Amino acid sequence: MNGAKMYYTVEQVLEDVYKIRGVRMEPMNNTASVCAWCESKGVTGGGGDLTQAETHANAAMIISRIERVLNRYELAVVECKYSEDLSGIVDITAYIEAQNNGVNLLICDALVIHILKERPKRLEIMDKYDISNGYFYKQLKKVKSIIAALENTTEVKLYDEFKSCGIIRSLAHY
Repeated sequence: MNGAKMYYTVEQVLEDVYKIRGVRMEPMNNTASVCAWCESKGVTGGGGDLTQAETHANAAMIISRIERVLNRYELAVVECKYSEDLSGIVDITAYIEAQNNGVNLLICDALVIHILKERPKRLEIMDKYDISNGYFYKQLKKVKSIIAALENTTEVKLYDEFKSCGIIRSLAHY
């Protein structure tokens, strides 16, 4: 990880690598490179001395490590929260249903997206499914507690993994 950006928390790693994965690599000709250098006055984005391709490869390697460490439900929560890929909603809803918490599946899907992406808004969900404020919060509490547990185990697993391979370091080292 020579020249790579240094992280201090799991949250920083996840935000950064999924943001990088979502960005398309753009080829830069020499003129564009010179213009970019002039605009930044020679200062690059603080991501170390990695090229765009190396940054993408580094992010892909970290994501690959994440995919190996987490189970499918934990991975679905991470991908839904930090990327634009919401296909994991089905897995998360299936996991919640397996917990036998009695949440309507369609409402559960909406609540999962609401919790992880802060959309749709509470009133939109209430209007769409014709539910009361009290019922909304009762269901939200059930779903939120399960997602919180998944996020907690994710944090613990990834912290240990990232710490052991040097992706994150404690602030005491600096």
